[in-house]
Amino acid sequence: MKEVYRLIRKLGATSKYKGYYFVAEAVRISMEKQGRPMRITKEIYPYLAKKFKSTPMNVEHDIRTVVNVCWVANKKSLDHIAGYSLNYKPTNSEFVDMLAYYLLQDEK
Repeated sequence: MKEVYRLIRKLGATSKYKGYYFVAEAVRISMEKQGRPMRITKEIYPYLAKKFKSTPMNVEHDIRTVVNVCWVANKKSLDHIAGYSLNYKPTNSEFVDMLAYYLLQDEK
């Protein structure tokens, strides 16, 4: 989990954002479910909402806030993590997937 937090911080988001913890947990889940489709709206948001005593709508919003912060603060690093130059801000699920894939490749 340390690697996930380190990567999110490298992108410019800190723990002052609620979404920081949501993104970290979503990335962890995505890494565990490698090879299976990630159903962020149907599975991950409700799970995180229950775990952190929030609502799926708040979880989605807070993750989107972190994506926005990272997009503005460090697009160059996001491009590196994605493996190509991003032409648009990634969606929440794309962001989580990119980070999970990057960390899994880093482990190999």
